[in-house]
Amino acid sequence: MPIDALFLGGTSIDLIQDRQKGRGNLVFTASIGGSITNSSIISAKLGLKTGLLSRVGRDPLGDFACEFLDSCGIYTKGIIRDSGIRTPLAVAKIDKSGVAKYTFYKNSPKDSVVPFKDAPKNLLNTCKVFHTGSSYSYQKETFEETLKFIKYLKKRGVFISYDPNIRPESITDKFIVKNRVLKLLKLADLAKLSQVDLEYLTDQKSPAIGLKMLKKLVKSELVLTLGPKGAIYLDYNGLLTRVPAFEVKIADTIGAGDAFTAGLIYKLIKQGKARFFANIRSNMLFASAVSAIICTKKGANQGLRDIKQINSFLAKS
Repeated sequence: MPIDALFLGGTSIDLIQDRQKGRGNLVFTASIGGSITNSSIISAKLGLKTGLLSRVGRDPLGDFACEFLDSCGIYTKGIIRDSGIRTPLAVAKIDKSGVAKYTFYKNSPKDSVVPFKDAPKNLLNTCKVFHTGSSYSYQKETFEETLKFIKYLKKRGVFISYDPNIRPESITDKFIVKNRVLKLLKLADLAKLSQVDLEYLTDQKSPAIGLKMLKKLVKSELVLTLGPKGAIYLDYNGLLTRVPAFEVKIADTIGAGDAFTAGLIYKLIKQGKARFFANIRSNMLFASAVSAIICTKKGANQGLRDIKQINSFLAKS
């Protein structure tokens, strides 16, 4: 089966805590999660042919994840079902502004690896875009395997997309992780960064200064998302393109950045590299619309139905 985009990263179950109405009970909504998996789901809902490389347990939560991914039309033959591990959990507590604070229950990086040698060759040899990122990309064992995928796919001329999605609170050796992320950024064609990512890599709070500092170190095109403040693109001439965020009633912001990335990948597939960057502002607005719609319902994918929903939203905005 030929695919448009191939995704590599962790898959988890997000348990989103509902606001308590009384004492003694905790109520959760379960949703498929994992940054890269989120982007794969949203890309599929937009209409792309997508494949996912991941590793989950051979347990009820793994069944739940794979059944949902199948229902989205994602090619799941690249997902390893491992009876020796448990499908990861991420417990999310939502604050009043819709921002999630996570507690993670994960496997070790060694137990999360998707070996390059085991990946379905039809996925590797047909995809046009490869996207990876999050902690999967910078933990030692998974980082080394990620490099194998990227180097193989770059030789094929596949467009490499990367989202570091750095979580500083879970990192013990900043120097090592920073160098791993920079190495991947040097290989990527496009990187979608958050403000946290940029500050971690440059120690700069100013988005403009941080982007220009990072651009001197890496070759990838850089798009920075700033939540309610919109997004910024830095081009090869050092010029900044800014787009606003759309105002919507927020249920939570889980998956907002992943949705933005999926919007960019969709436009990249549909337009090709040259047209994509020539129309970067309108493409960022499209990605911003996808992100906004995801925020209107709980979880990282429930807000989005299909591409018609995005087009209708943009027509009314």
